[in-house]
Amino acid sequence: MTARSPEYEKRERKTHPEPERAAQASASEAGGTTHDIGESARAASSRSFASPEWKKSLEETTDLFAAALKDGSKLAASSLHAQVNLLKNLANSKTPSDVMKCHLDFAEQFWSKSFSKG
Repeated sequence: MTARSPEYEKRERKTHPEPERAAQASASEAGGTTHDIGESARAASSRSFASPEWKKSLEETTDLFAAALKDGSKLAASSLHAQVNLLKNLANSKTPSDVMKCHLDFAEQFWSKSFSKG
């Protein structure tokens, strides 16, 4: 392993300042401390730039998407359940006519379920 010269280390410190030192330096240049920066950031985040109507609209939209995802998940779960039952029935089939009956029953259940739920 090669030894680094002190000049190289000085250059490294200048090109890659530590984040903590950089924050302290920028705060001291502004005449404050890093603690003051945190307080001003918290104060800025507590202010609301959105109107109450906009927030209400956003919450309603979020609720709508959540309901749609819930319904979609239920549909996917019931479809997967029906497909699993089809595969079980196909595995238990002994003749080609049993296989055809399983497929027809699955198609009938699928169509009746899709029309009954809209």
